[in-house]
Amino acid sequence: MNRRNMLRASGLVGALTLHRATGSPWVKGPSGAGKAKDLERAAAILAAAESFGRGGGYDKSWSSSGCPAPVEHEGETILQGSAKGTYCCGWTFAVAMKALTDAGALKKKSAADLRRFQKVWFGATGVEEEALKQCALAVQQLGVGEEVKADEAMAGDFAQLWRKKDRPSGHSVLFLGWVEVAGERIGFSYLSSQGSTDGIGHAVEYFADAKAGHGRVDPERLYFARLAL
Repeated sequence: MNRRNMLRASGLVGALTLHRATGSPWVKGPSGAGKAKDLERAAAILAAAESFGRGGGYDKSWSSSGCPAPVEHEGETILQGSAKGTYCCGWTFAVAMKALTDAGALKKKSAADLRRFQKVWFGATGVEEEALKQCALAVQQLGVGEEVKADEAMAGDFAQLWRKKDRPSGHSVLFLGWVEVAGERIGFSYLSSQGSTDGIGHAVEYFADAKAGHGRVDPERLYFARLAL
């Protein structure tokens, strides 16, 4: 498959024109993904994301795994699939695991390694920094990726965002691109599972300090993870 067809199959071409579907002023993407390796990594991760489809219901109770399908490694179940619908970190974890498995990046990892990986990804270890950065620390600790700065983020990176103002909350997402207006970066587009899309779908959020938009995302608490495929 040539690169253009690979990108089309993965949904990356759709990320470039996402503004048409979302109504955002302009969604730039894939940010910085000019090299063949970057494009291929993004395409592989977005293909993994597309494999789980759209919608499927949102588990607002967060009482299930949040995963769209069972997550397995070498015959062992890491997480069961959810019958109640998905939620953010359950879906992003399933996408990351599929992309890493398809790339053969987990061959030397044990089930115990991956259960620890899952807990850090979900921010469920009781360690403050891991609860804050989640995916960004999880990939480093397992040795399957790295944390990257916001200015280096590309389509296909994972992100942990935190919102502020009247209703503080967090969200685990698959980054697609920045939203910019008149040269100002005011937000970004992503794929994740949320109530507004009744499960898996596209969304756009804006920064709390942006002049344009009515955002809540804290730019100082936005963490990116890049898989090494």
